[in-house]
Amino acid sequence: MTSYSVLSTESRTTVVATWSGEECDQSCKITTLDDPVRAARLAGILTRLSEDAWDAAAFLDTHPAIEEAIGRVVDELRSPSAAIDPILLTADQGNRHAEEWSHKDLTQLLSKELPVMFSSLPRTQRLTVADEVAADAEARAEALRLLPTGCDPELSSSRTWQMCEVTRSLRNGDVGPLPGGAAGWIVQAWVFETSPARRWGAREQLVRIEQLVAACIASGGRAAADDDPLEAHLVFTRPGEVHSKVLYVRPQQKQRGRLASDPVGPMVVIELHRDSGPVELGEVWANDDDGFANLLGDWTRVVPYLRRTDTYVDPSTWE
Repeated sequence: MTSYSVLSTESRTTVVATWSGEECDQSCKITTLDDPVRAARLAGILTRLSEDAWDAAAFLDTHPAIEEAIGRVVDELRSPSAAIDPILLTADQGNRHAEEWSHKDLTQLLSKELPVMFSSLPRTQRLTVADEVAADAEARAEALRLLPTGCDPELSSSRTWQMCEVTRSLRNGDVGPLPGGAAGWIVQAWVFETSPARRWGAREQLVRIEQLVAACIASGGRAAADDDPLEAHLVFTRPGEVHSKVLYVRPQQKQRGRLASDPVGPMVVIELHRDSGPVELGEVWANDDDGFANLLGDWTRVVPYLRRTDTYVDPSTWE
């Protein structure tokens, strides 16, 4: 996420944006206020907005709705209206991530705290904040276009370098189950990965694990996402048979444990046989819907896999 802080100099307080670059953190000035309390509050609101949106861009199926709502925030800031109207963030029926922290926090922020804070800003500062919110959103769109191609950004100052990191305030991605704790799982399983493109590969595998668990449960099975070893543990009760069908889908691992191997390699699908033990059924790329359906069955399609190359809202189209 982009983190916003304050820098006080005599009677003025400056709000500064900071994000992770390739070699070191990057910063830029956003605006300056007379009131240090209001400046700190503005910095906190911008941090929450960015934090929740970057987390959603990688891991939540409500991301398109979130970016559309942020586009409305920018429109409100650039309009000549005296007050900023509350922004309603809704999710389509069937979104499984509408109860995740990032979505719920943004719902609260956009409808209550953000309109009050932004309405108190003068026109010139509103325009400056609008440009910053739009720039942060454009960086997310850039990341969603670039990282699935396997390439890192060319500019060392690009905000894309922060994609899939545990956020600075440690509210998102630090602990907890998938998808809310996904950034933390990346740190545990692929501990040495600093390339955002390779972290995106790890993200695709974690998203597949979470999706298969959800699809298995929706199809009447039992399932869980385990982190030691890192895998989707899927169980189906077979009619007329005493023993259940047990499946594991995991990243390639050199040895059993938390650490995974190549984040951009295929995933391994294993079936546990009662007599012969684990049997490898094959390898499938994390984003290969057809591959999983052909190997495991059409139940894998019951819950959609998150594809971020065709669902992002491009901020360059905003007025």
